Amino acid sequence: MKQWIFVGALALLAATAFAGHHEKGEATVDAAMDEAAAMQAMAAAATPGDAHAKLAKGVGSFKASMAFFMEPGGDPLVSQMSVERTMDLNGRVMNESWKGQVMGAPFEGRGRTGFDNVTQKYWSTWTDNMSTGLLVMHGAWDADEEAMVLHGESTHPVTGKTYKTRAVGKYLPEGKESMVMYEDHGEGEYKSMTFTLEPK
Repeated sequence: MKQWIFVGALALLAATAFAGHHEKGEATVDAAMDEAAAMQAMAAAATPGDAHAKLAKGVGSFKASMAFFMEPGGDPLVSQMSVERTMDLNGRVMNESWKGQVMGAPFEGRGRTGFDNVTQKYWSTWTDNMSTGLLVMHGAWDADEEAMVLHGESTHPVTGKTYKTRAVGKYLPEGKESMVMYEDHGEGEYKSMTFTLEPK
């Protein structure tokens, strides 16, 4: 209930702004219509839908097997991790927590993934204890590939140069999941990381 009161308040503010364009004493029919339209738009923007339900399919406790490729064609660095995923904000955002080891050092990562009803795009953020940066990616569900495809940019910690990233995530049978991450440093895209999730 509080949520809708807040949404209503925002819509009322929008309607007030629209009404400000009318001369004093002019009929308020247009303003009322603007208010109704604003209320409807705000409600649509705030309501979880099929895209959020698709995210919820990835909720649970998992064992993760990861492979990192430090250079194109190089030998992978393999790690095993545990992953916990939950839906947050009443089904609007998926939170994930990763724990394990990378090169013998403790590793922790945090991710958040959602779907923006306004832009009709998925979004994802990632941060971990081996960096101080934030990876932000946006994308869509590719029906032909049956995969979520996200694109973003990151900054190399050694060179300080920006490079492109692409992630392709798929739901697999038996509650499993896979993702392949690609990087492009200006010389063509290469596979930089893969992971598979399996329910515990």
